[in-house]
Amino acid sequence: MAGKAGHGQGPNNVLDLPEDPGVRARRRWLIGGSVVAGLVVVLVLVLTFSPILAIKSVTVSGNSLVSDRTVEQALEPLHGVPLSRVGTGRVMELLAGEPAVKDAIVQAEAPNTLHVQVVEFVPVAVLLEGKKRSLVGPEGQVLASLRAKDKPKLPTIRSSKVTKDPKVFSMLTRVLSELPDKLLANVDHATATSKDFVELKLNSGQLVIWGNDQDAALKTQVLEALLGAPKDKKAPIKVYDISSPQHPVAR
Repeated sequence: MAGKAGHGQGPNNVLDLPEDPGVRARRRWLIGGSVVAGLVVVLVLVLTFSPILAIKSVTVSGNSLVSDRTVEQALEPLHGVPLSRVGTGRVMELLAGEPAVKDAIVQAEAPNTLHVQVVEFVPVAVLLEGKKRSLVGPEGQVLASLRAKDKPKLPTIRSSKVTKDPKVFSMLTRVLSELPDKLLANVDHATATSKDFVELKLNSGQLVIWGNDQDAALKTQVLEALLGAPKDKKAPIKVYDISSPQHPVAR
């Protein structure tokens, strides 16, 4: 009897219990996660360092003040660089020497093309320096030179001792940049006698005493209202003084 009892406790009587489903699921997740992580690492390495996706051509759009050729030459150092390693910051570094360029939108087009959409400053006036004419931006920066055949519909600013002061000139162009397009197109030329005194001569011959660059939105509203008011042909208005927009004067 004792012998039989001992035989019943032998190794042949050990039962193999089924594996816990939770443990099996965790192992599968770990294996799957490791595989995915490995693939991601490989993909990142390929995108970052592989010559397969290196830039071979650069296309340009959105530009009118700076030529395609100029932009393409500035971006020449990007050729051979993987697409994933080129962003807006790098493109803007290379275009820093182009004053007309305000920003850029960069888009990679697999396998080897980089598309750059150029965002330019909007010109607000034409600067006259002798026979030389240049487009200027809202902060007084010279954006591009004009050819003799170019006839932009923008106010002119004649260079003078006063306007050669950068603070005065930038204040003058900021005033122009605040004007709505319709009103800006109605300005023939702009002058400044100091950093606090701007005058606008309209195409109609009327003079607008603007003052400084403060309260631009209010001054614009007041001027548009004055220009839109009924006119007395017997006593035409020659001057609009909106330097104090709360107390405008028309005479």
